[in-house]
Amino acid sequence: MPSVRRDVLRSILFLLAVAGLSVTGVGPARAVDADGTAKQPARLLVVTVTNGFRHGSIETAEGVLERLGRESGQFHVDYLRLPPGRPGQPQEPKRKDGTSDADWKQQEEAYKADLEKFKVADAAWNKSLSELFAKAFTKESLDQFDGVVFCSTTGALPIPNLDDFLGWVKSGKTFIGFHAAADTFNASDAYRDLVGGIFAGHPWNAGDEHAFVVNDPGHPIVNSLPEAFRWKDEIYQYDTRFVPDDVRVLVSLDMPHSTPKEPWHVPVSWIRDFGQGRVFYSNFGHNESTWNDKKFQDHYLAGILWALGRINAPVTPNPDLQAREYLHGVLAAAAAAGAGGDAAKATAEAEKLCAKADAKCAANPGWARTMRPMLLEIRNADAAARTAAYAKVVAELD
Repeated sequence: MPSVRRDVLRSILFLLAVAGLSVTGVGPARAVDADGTAKQPARLLVVTVTNGFRHGSIETAEGVLERLGRESGQFHVDYLRLPPGRPGQPQEPKRKDGTSDADWKQQEEAYKADLEKFKVADAAWNKSLSELFAKAFTKESLDQFDGVVFCSTTGALPIPNLDDFLGWVKSGKTFIGFHAAADTFNASDAYRDLVGGIFAGHPWNAGDEHAFVVNDPGHPIVNSLPEAFRWKDEIYQYDTRFVPDDVRVLVSLDMPHSTPKEPWHVPVSWIRDFGQGRVFYSNFGHNESTWNDKKFQDHYLAGILWALGRINAPVTPNPDLQAREYLHGVLAAAAAAGAGGDAAKATAEAEKLCAKADAKCAANPGWARTMRPMLLEIRNADAAARTAAYAKVVAELD
């Protein structure tokens, strides 16, 4: 029998499973608890379907997740992927100089005919995708799994009943989101409640190096990451529906040492309880190089194991810490606004202001949180209003 890639085999087995056929004998060796008790590897459904932008790192991510599960012996994965054969949409023609009316009419008619063919083929393809989700997201199919992973999914996925899926997670299951999982179901407040934050742009682009700070040193999910480090990846900011009281933020963008310096907090990785279930989200992973880096692989693995209940770690939300990071963002932006384009001056002034803020937070841990209403007003303010607000915030440091 010719060799079959394990990830391809998993996809085949999953398709058989949702079709109601039995599958046996696949998976890594049993995991072992700390006390030596044998434990069956968990089973995760990894969804890599996109309804919008598709990240080039997805295929690499699929392989990394399979390997992490297999080598750790803690879980194995099945995939829910885009069906093959998606039709390409024809491009509307543009009339070139010198094109006769007759030739242009012929081009337009050919385009209209191709467009109609595309619509028919695309409808059939989307129907097959919807049917796949309809089978995969029944309670009977979901109950075969311990958790679901959204790996850079985008847009509104054809889940038949999103509320039922959220209820399934709340019943004691696991949800894990990587990168563009925060750019999925953007209009849904209920999904926002699950994942924690919804995409609102990425001023910190994939080709640039950004600074990060580990907010919870010693937490097992971020043990592999330095307390402060720089890395090249695309980093999302989130819309105003982000609720600090919902999540424990583990990693944030280090705004004073990043460019641009925006006046808000940008969490990067966090965890939360969701009913009886657990949620782990990490924004790292736009770039393929991130998925291939061991410190991030270890970060992902620890987050997965925590979400599966295989390791314990603090999950209590940390809104005071997040408020302090939000204050850092505002002070960094204030420093940049007053530096006249001098990046080194902006960073030095931001460090000075943040040190004063940290000293005040150390004396009164809840102080930054009392500042939050003032800080939130800055996000949608115009330039003149921001300048005045920055001065008011800086004055509060003394």
